Amino acid sequence: MKKYKYGLVLSGGGTRGFAHLGAIKALEENNIKPDIISGVSAGSIVGALYADGQDAEKALKALISKNLLGFLKPMIPLNGLIKMTGFEKTLNKSLKAKTFEELKIPLIVHAVNINTNEYTPFDKGNLVQAIKASSSIPVVFPPVKIGQYQYLDGGIINNFPVETLQGKCKKIIGINVNPVGKQDNVKGLKTIAVRAFHLTMRNHADLRKDKCDIYIEPAEIENYGILDLSSAEAVFELGYKKTLEVLKSL
Repeated sequence: MKKYKYGLVLSGGGTRGFAHLGAIKALEENNIKPDIISGVSAGSIVGALYADGQDAEKALKALISKNLLGFLKPMIPLNGLIKMTGFEKTLNKSLKAKTFEELKIPLIVHAVNINTNEYTPFDKGNLVQAIKASSSIPVVFPPVKIGQYQYLDGGIINNFPVETLQGKCKKIIGINVNPVGKQDNVKGLKTIAVRAFHLTMRNHADLRKDKCDIYIEPAEIENYGILDLSSAEAVFELGYKKTLEVLKSL
């Protein structure tokens, strides 16, 4: 007997993660509501907001608020190029739950322990710290210390954490917002670092999508940057439309 009816897998992808929210809106309109969520990086952020009881459009507004822009402040290079201070502030302000145990839907987020080289799932304890760790893109953001260890973005090892839900759910829905296409203008240290990071993750979803009963990937999303807050509504709409299209074809 499998414990959950629907499991939802949310990939990483920076601000392309707004497409997750559009997809969730479409799923709900079709009476599909996940009973457990497995997310990494951007997927951990969206997963936490949704598991906290926020609807997709309310979560979108929270993430594009002025407070979120604070995490895009450059810093003197030491462990990363960009501070996460405003990002943490926005999460604390937006989330009612402060721990995983307080969430309305079970959530598992993933980060990489760079001291032990382990892919680490978090489903207990401090919620915001785990999300920060899961979202900390190497070089761009500094590592996040939890306990005695330092953590970075889980997408380094697995940007599509479907294995966590296998054997637990009757149906698994996977949403990948990180297709990597051609990009003509690749300039600047930050752009190159982010591009290189996502190229290493491009095959993660491809290798795992057959483990999903429903797989959603809006191809057009590759035209949007992964740190582009100005395109949030457009990316949201791409996720929404693609999900409706996939559900209609089933």
